[in-house]
Amino acid sequence: MADPLLPEDPRRVGPYELAGRLGDGGQGTVYLGRDPNGREVAVKLLHARLGRVPEARRRFVRELEVASRVGGFCTARVLDADIQGDRPYIVSEFVRGPSLTDLVRAQGSLDPGALLRLAIGTATALSAIHRAGIVHRDFKPPNILIGRDGPRVIDFGIARALDSSAITVTSQVVGTPAYMAPEQVAGDAVGPPADVFAWGGTILFAATGRPPFPGDSIPALLNAVLNAEADVSALPGPLAELVGACLAKAAARRPTSADVLFRLLSMAGADLPPGARPDDLLERGMATVTAVLTKVAYGPPPPQLAPPRSRRRLLIGAGALAAVLAIAVPAGIVQLYSGPSEHGSTGTTGTTGTSGGTAGTGSSGGTVRIGVMAPMRSPQTGALGQGAWAGAQQAVNEFNAKKPPVRVQLVRLDTIAGGEAQQAAAAREAGRQKVDAVVGMVGDGAAGAMPVLQAQRIPALSSAASASAQSGTSWTYWHTVVPDMDESVSDLAQLMSRRRLPTRTRVVVLDDTAQPVAHELANVFKTRAEALDALVSVVVIRPTPSPSNYAAVIRKLKEAEADAVFYGGFPEVSGPLLKQARAAGFRARFYLGLPSLDPQLISGAGKAAEGTVLTCTCSSYAPAGAGMPAAFTGFAARYARANQGSRPALNAPETYDATWAVLHAFEHGGRTGAQVNDYLRNIDVPGVAQRVRFTAQGRLTDGVGYAYEVKGGRFICLGDSATAPVP
Repeated sequence: MADPLLPEDPRRVGPYELAGRLGDGGQGTVYLGRDPNGREVAVKLLHARLGRVPEARRRFVRELEVASRVGGFCTARVLDADIQGDRPYIVSEFVRGPSLTDLVRAQGSLDPGALLRLAIGTATALSAIHRAGIVHRDFKPPNILIGRDGPRVIDFGIARALDSSAITVTSQVVGTPAYMAPEQVAGDAVGPPADVFAWGGTILFAATGRPPFPGDSIPALLNAVLNAEADVSALPGPLAELVGACLAKAAARRPTSADVLFRLLSMAGADLPPGARPDDLLERGMATVTAVLTKVAYGPPPPQLAPPRSRRRLLIGAGALAAVLAIAVPAGIVQLYSGPSEHGSTGTTGTTGTSGGTAGTGSSGGTVRIGVMAPMRSPQTGALGQGAWAGAQQAVNEFNAKKPPVRVQLVRLDTIAGGEAQQAAAAREAGRQKVDAVVGMVGDGAAGAMPVLQAQRIPALSSAASASAQSGTSWTYWHTVVPDMDESVSDLAQLMSRRRLPTRTRVVVLDDTAQPVAHELANVFKTRAEALDALVSVVVIRPTPSPSNYAAVIRKLKEAEADAVFYGGFPEVSGPLLKQARAAGFRARFYLGLPSLDPQLISGAGKAAEGTVLTCTCSSYAPAGAGMPAAFTGFAARYARANQGSRPALNAPETYDATWAVLHAFEHGGRTGAQVNDYLRNIDVPGVAQRVRFTAQGRLTDGVGYAYEVKGGRFICLGDSATAPVP
């Protein structure tokens, strides 16, 4: 896929080793590179001749800003950049697969099912680009890569922000002639409709193998763009109508990219309300790209396993061929996360040797192992560890019940109390047991486990929220399926600010310097509350001869006439503090961090805990799925059937999601830890508690926090903290 390096090409850029050339343009050269951990990346390096040209550097920086703003909706994500050196560079995901141009040349035009999937994926990307305030301006088949998980739109080299004055410049015509909109050809102002025009031409190319407008020369081609009507008769009926509308000569007559995506999803059988939110459309578009299209408005995909092979041949490597099949074989793409909600049974759980696991029923194809790392025998956290095991067990049983090509077995990796030394020992045990991936509570204590797992190339998916300062960004084999505690505290401040008061909210932040996590969360809450225009004062909780006596703290709360109080520490402090504050007549609402979401809070505070508000990245406290999405409710029902009517144990839903992410990798051919880890970098699937997709640092992308209120001596889930009713 990559061409050999030329003699004048560098062999290394920053920490990235360059292995080949992927493309060359007027602004820079794109190389295939490898990061220090061997992961393949795409490195775009500004041409040396432009390094000292201020305008060229500004354009390069603008490209970085544009690509970073778009996000990961069917686009290649930015991983790293250096714009200060003599040769600025941008590092992004490497999408292993051919361009749409190469795919069509090698395999011929796409069949109806693959064509609709391509249309949805690229329209999702375009809608995300426009929603970020960007105009791509060079949307065309060579800038669409067909990866394992669907199409990715790349190359924002001449993209512009909608608020940039450069958009209205008429003296500079940019773009690729065959896919330029009439207004681009005429040198008029260029906006999102030009991208929609190019999208229509791209889909027509995928269906016919020919550019949308004929022309033996550039002048003839541009004349056709301005005056000729594109022939869309090769497209299925509704798609032909949509593409024809996108190719309208007048920009005002074209649908928006969001309208295009809405109509495409409807063709795929999605039941969407007319006023569907943009976020919902993007989420549905991403999910549909990797789902099996069982309902297509213009007829089902043809029964063949691959599109008709063109007589024209193009040599494609095995990796690229797998990527081709990922989009060209609709029935061969399985979205495992759509499966669990449909499973009626969970299989049988048993024990294998000393490790524990499941009695798999899969066909021959070998056995893969997932280790569950959690403190399972600790008096304090054993319930969380057992919950992690139960969640992983539920996922594996459902997977093995499908008779997959591989049998999956669970291995217990008990960290006893969860300390760093015990996590390191459990990580070494993972290597001895030949575990292919680890799930569980690889959170705050990960400093012990991760160096060992990383050295053994064993990917880890943590289902335990950590403080961001304690989760290292240098661990390329670490991922988390829950947001950081910092994010849940930020959500808590936002929830507090939605409670309208006659005057600015007076907030007292309690800074417990004896607890590092409480101290960090206090700083996060303070910063966020101030940004939301609250009047914030800080009261330090200092150790006293009688640790359970908070009279001095309560006196300061009264003096501040606080409307709200935040504390980020553990229930050993928050429980007695609440009880004493209420006994002293202090009535302001308490907002507590995730560490206090524990039954010990209610037992320690009694009735004084009523009305206390907390946020959590977890969903385990939601009784019977109250306030939770349908996916969680379905999981809870399946869990109850498999566990004698019990509701999901603490940490079970999150570990279930982590385990299914690994199973998804196994389903798509991953066997070694490195293969699983590589797959996880690009995964984007809905889970029962969170959507599973990761940033380059392994953190959850766009995580959801859940709001809770203490009512009737119980934690009551209010739902997504961004939309939950204000208590």
